[in-house]
Amino acid sequence: DLDEREVRADQPMPTDYKFVPKGNVYITKNCRKETHAANKTLYVVLDKRNKPIGLRCPIPIHDSVMHKNLATATQRAMAVQKRDTAIEDGFEEAMLKLFPKTPKESIPQILKHSLKKHSGRVGRTGSKTLDDRVKLAVRAHIRHVHTNYEQLLRRGVPRPDARAQVWDKLNETAREWGGSPSKPRAQIPARGKGRAKK
Repeated sequence: DLDEREVRADQPMPTDYKFVPKGNVYITKNCRKETHAANKTLYVVLDKRNKPIGLRCPIPIHDSVMHKNLATATQRAMAVQKRDTAIEDGFEEAMLKLFPKTPKESIPQILKHSLKKHSGRVGRTGSKTLDDRVKLAVRAHIRHVHTNYEQLLRRGVPRPDARAQVWDKLNETAREWGGSPSKPRAQIPARGKGRAKK
């Protein structure tokens, strides 16, 4: 059984332990893993609101992890870059398959915006298929860049109303970029015309 205990930041530090702040996933993950492997107690440090702010682990384990962190930093950065490039390439390929007529100047904008790390944006979510992420990202780009959506928001129009106002233009542009002909807008017959008389 893993020995993890929660402690407050103001509680005394155990002998031969060191505080490891949250922030570097490699360091915290490996301090946790190596502390468990050594059958030592790991302390999860909480702030006044009971939010984790870091760990307390044995000093020799912390020092070992820090050494490995420095020794593998370049290799890990290259692996991350390779993975990011593969994600971007796959996203661009799917985008050009679904929206082959996307203007060339819009492609890097869509990729950069939708795939920004730690942004919570749709391009990085794992809960949707790649095609769904691409569709949402392209539609968001069209809404913000190719309609008057931003102007409406700046004028104080509520977000749902602004979205409704640009809906037709957004759909028309998305169809064009997807290679589909624009659909004619539905004409609402004028009152009294085209209706059966009683």
